[in-house]
Amino acid sequence: MQTSRDILKNISGGKSVALFGRGVSTIAAQSLFKTAGVNCVFYGDKDGENFGEAEAKNHALAVYSPAFSPRHPFRILAEKCGVKAVGEPDLAGMIWRGKTIAVSGTNGKTTLTSFLTAALNKAGKKAFACGNIGRPLCAFLADGVSADETAVFEISSFQSTSLKSLNFDAFLWTNFAPDHLDWHADMREYFDAKLNILNFLKSETFIYGSGVKEFAQKFSRRLPDFAVFADKNSAFESPKPFDNSIQRENFLIAKLFWKSLNLDEKILLDSAKDFSLARYRFAKISGLNGITFWNDSKATNAHAAIAALKELKGKKVFWIGGGKNKYCDNSELCKTVGEVACGAALIGQTAGELKNALKGLPLGVYVCENLKQAIELAVQKCPSKADILFSPAFSSFGMFKSYSDRGKCFDEAVSEILSEKNIKIQLNKAAF
Repeated sequence: MQTSRDILKNISGGKSVALFGRGVSTIAAQSLFKTAGVNCVFYGDKDGENFGEAEAKNHALAVYSPAFSPRHPFRILAEKCGVKAVGEPDLAGMIWRGKTIAVSGTNGKTTLTSFLTAALNKAGKKAFACGNIGRPLCAFLADGVSADETAVFEISSFQSTSLKSLNFDAFLWTNFAPDHLDWHADMREYFDAKLNILNFLKSETFIYGSGVKEFAQKFSRRLPDFAVFADKNSAFESPKPFDNSIQRENFLIAKLFWKSLNLDEKILLDSAKDFSLARYRFAKISGLNGITFWNDSKATNAHAAIAALKELKGKKVFWIGGGKNKYCDNSELCKTVGEVACGAALIGQTAGELKNALKGLPLGVYVCENLKQAIELAVQKCPSKADILFSPAFSSFGMFKSYSDRGKCFDEAVSEILSEKNIKIQLNKAAF
């Protein structure tokens, strides 16, 4: 059997490897190639980093970051010039020989990936979380991770679109809803990107959640007969912190997968007791004037924001939302805001479009220049006994470094504003 060093040298074709984009995935690829003594060259948007026909002659292989769609000029040129272009997951797939669980979906994949990793380790099954969750599989391979461990791989549609060589022992598809139409050509392409994971499934362990079957029928796609539906509306007990409508589906998928492994459910329940949700997913901030703030910065699409809004239905809710346009249909989002919220403060690229769509909210709809101004306006309109929900429904690009940076800025702005008003607050860092 070839060693990883041999494989890396062979696929590089005796040349340096082109890396498209300077992100965590391509930096991890560079680290992996370094273990085989293969040099890499970065190409991107900066001056002197352009990838042209002259540069293509210097490479037999290119590894692209998830931001580089199949329509990106670098990828098109690489194909034209005979340079094989792969994503970081496929590079890892050429080396990795351990078990791999694919976790994907519009929402919930980070939570499910983290929870299953913790639960598997608690059950004595060595596992690590990798992929879109933060640390690429190539980084683990560069560090010499053992093939006896299980990779719980959070995979995005950007990564799964062009899969070629990474295979999976199970596929957990949390849910499906409109998103990422700033990257995908349309909803069909987005759905097919997720569905493509099935082509690399080595077993018959495939569990899916809400929205998947509906869109499969809409696009005339057939799910395999062995597929198992996780019906979040069925009767089952979900322990904390999964005991709400936002997280209930994640626990059921984990439970069904656990059953497929014939593992003791008590270990899964014990793992839930020790598990903390990611920050900025429906996290609670309480003030003594009866104001409750909800930091849901991780809601980067309408599907996630709608879930948060519905969780607060029946309360006095003031919504703060908006961000970078993903060119999705926002009608259901606006309908839910209209049914749940009494007012709204909007930020970012989509603020104007949302304002035009939101009519008749008792406390009004306002476009704000920044997040702090939106919070100040919300407090002004709801000085007491209200739930102020920051659930953006859009990505943070252009205003913040990431959703976590956005969430941190919200926490800091709330603290500053309420301190100025002498309202004592308590930050609850753990999610609801």
